[in-house]
Amino acid sequence: MRNLELYSTASIDHLIWSTYEDVTKLDSPAISIFTDFDHSQPLVIDLDTSAPRALEIFERTHTFMRLVVDKRNKFMGVITLREFHQNMVKLATKERVSPEDVSVKDLMIPRDQVLSLDFEQLSSATVGDVVRALQENGLHHILVIDHELHHIRGMISANDLARKLGVPINIKEPPSFMQIFNHLG
Repeated sequence: MRNLELYSTASIDHLIWSTYEDVTKLDSPAISIFTDFDHSQPLVIDLDTSAPRALEIFERTHTFMRLVVDKRNKFMGVITLREFHQNMVKLATKERVSPEDVSVKDLMIPRDQVLSLDFEQLSSATVGDVVRALQENGLHHILVIDHELHHIRGMISANDLARKLGVPINIKEPPSFMQIFNHLG
């Protein structure tokens, strides 16, 4: 390993400004805004990770979502920090379990309940189409799957998208059955 020399910035007062503009607009191609697992590693967590350890991973890595895998790296579902907290509270109050006895498996959204976009469909969509899909379905994250190759190709995060657009993206929870029923009654 090499020791790097550090320098004072006392006499430096100019910044380099890139001439490259990453301008993402609602009519930009949607393919430009997704995290492609062909180019970057997916963030995963093991199914059997304890709740305290999972929370530590979320906090240490400053992430809000992880793909849940088993020991053979088979996709089992997703866990978000939001569901983590909601489900942990439910388990603690309802079943009175210790956090150490709870694992990611108990808190995650199973893969059969996870919604996704198809990579081919995404290739011809716009950023606006994706924003609408996220908002209409109350999703902060959405997976991108490749039906042809039968794998998860990547994901889109509403937070990342908001940063690229330079505007907040308001994601509201979709109404529950009871909310719809009460509204109609």
